[in-house]
Amino acid sequence: MDSYYDEILKKIKDLMDEGKYAEANKLLEEELAMPYIPFNVEEELIQCYNECRSELRAHTQKAYSEDDIEAMLAGELDEQFLAIEQLKKSNIRNYVDVIQNFLSQKNVHTLVRSLLIEAMMDQNITDEFTCEINGLEVCFSPCAIDSVMESEGVNKAVMYLRKWFENDNPTFAMMCVESLIKEAYLRLPFTIEEDEGEALAAAIVHYVFVAHEEYEAWQSFCKEKNLAQYNGYELLLNTYDSL
Repeated sequence: MDSYYDEILKKIKDLMDEGKYAEANKLLEEELAMPYIPFNVEEELIQCYNECRSELRAHTQKAYSEDDIEAMLAGELDEQFLAIEQLKKSNIRNYVDVIQNFLSQKNVHTLVRSLLIEAMMDQNITDEFTCEINGLEVCFSPCAIDSVMESEGVNKAVMYLRKWFENDNPTFAMMCVESLIKEAYLRLPFTIEEDEGEALAAAIVHYVFVAHEEYEAWQSFCKEKNLAQYNGYELLLNTYDSL
């Protein structure tokens, strides 16, 4: 082996032995970028590079303790979102008590609660949780909640939105469907029933028209489709937008 490569490999391995993986990784990237590397040397460099990357990833993915997650959930809104992101990457079963304590508090942000429930649904958490919604105590098990896209009410509402707009205004239809999905997530742990489909679809159309300040368009549409009976249907989206 060339004395140059003997020296560079020794330097890289010494850095790795000392735990200086970032420095070793930088050297490896420089060497591997060279136009020609002897085959036997390249194999050894790649082996060291893979080991370095593995160690660097392990150090980057910090393991959060229950106290860490609890502190983040007790913090500002951005800290709560960070806690949820960390929980998604972790085994949520290790943090069930922390999540239960957090959800049982009053005035938990609607979106934070929804995202937490979604994360637990994704990991099929079977524990029972209690939260307070509009002054009522609600008990639920994440594994028993239908996913938003499997909800009969959501699918019924999507059917109406496509029927009303997909041919003439597909962009508007897409905006309505996106808003509908947000509404469904905000309602977790509750699911939307099939008989709510048309009323919910009408409320979503109203929400999107108003968001674009197209009040006359809404009035015309409402009259054309005879949807006045659904005026006043409450969306959580309106509450969330005001937060």
